[in-house]
Amino acid sequence: MGLSQQRLPLQFILLQFLGCYCTREGNIQEILKRGRLKMENKYLFNDSIIVRFISLFVIGAILFTGVWYLSYHFLPEGILQGKTGSAIIIGSDAAPTMLEEWGTIVMYNLGALFLVFIVNLIRYRDRFPLGYITPLGMIALYAIFLGTNSFSIPMVERMAPTLAVFDRGGPYEMMAFMLMAVATYNQSRIALTEEMHRISPVPRLSLEQWVGIGVAIALILFAGWREAAMIMAL
Repeated sequence: MGLSQQRLPLQFILLQFLGCYCTREGNIQEILKRGRLKMENKYLFNDSIIVRFISLFVIGAILFTGVWYLSYHFLPEGILQGKTGSAIIIGSDAAPTMLEEWGTIVMYNLGALFLVFIVNLIRYRDRFPLGYITPLGMIALYAIFLGTNSFSIPMVERMAPTLAVFDRGGPYEMMAFMLMAVATYNQSRIALTEEMHRISPVPRLSLEQWVGIGVAIALILFAGWREAAMIMAL
């Protein structure tokens, strides 16, 4: 009797530390598993939006460089020209004025930015927001466009991998998509697990998250202007 009374406080403290008031081994193992998962994602899902953005940016940069290199050296030029949604929506002819061209590009990219947010409303395994995958797909597609010169209004010649790409608007659009993903990473409403369920409560956006969204929109406006200027100069 006295020994049990001495053990109960220690057991209670241990289980409270683990976040569970149950003594079943399976529950404790699940908590430890979740702890490892959280540690593995401490950069992509860090509390700081800057850390989250840098983490996703590094992944995107590696993906972009690899796909661009392979596309330039191994895919035929113009392989995707006129075959994507942007070509169908925007068309293959430049607008009469730079302002109209800029408006067309911006509206299309703002729609893509909103798509990142919409996809972010879904979380895989109750832990990974799917909106992180969307900009990575866009980055891979843009890299193929660059490597094969598959733009609706093509360049004079396709571009080999070089830092000169930052003279174009595309890289800034990709940054905007990634920034939107990390700024809204905790806004998921639906979790895709064995049984799909709603996530509640959903935290309100913090000030730094609103700033991140604002910067993402500003990047879209800036990138659209650079892209429009290059198109009108062709």
